[in-house]
Amino acid sequence: MDGIIRIDKVVAEFDAWLDPTLFPFPKMRVKVLQRSSNDFMAISNLRRRNAVTREPEGTVGLGSSVTESLDDLFKRFVSDVKENAPPGGLVEDDFEWSACEDF
Repeated sequence: MDGIIRIDKVVAEFDAWLDPTLFPFPKMRVKVLQRSSNDFMAISNLRRRNAVTREPEGTVGLGSSVTESLDDLFKRFVSDVKENAPPGGLVEDDFEWSACEDF
């Protein structure tokens, strides 16, 4: 199609309830996109801000199924939060939300 380079299909949406010892809020939303017949990408509406630059750093999950991409996202996201949390833990200002119309 002229002017369109790719169309991703949203195949699933989830509410993920977060561990209160790691996160300052109860949940985030996740979309899973199907990019081809066996290529899926999970993205959340939440990004952690870099402690130095304060720029948001996104994490995605990739896999050959909805479940694989979702599991990959959660593993990467939780690992990133644990690795970058200061001794007192992260606060709401350490994260940035996607615009509500994106989710």
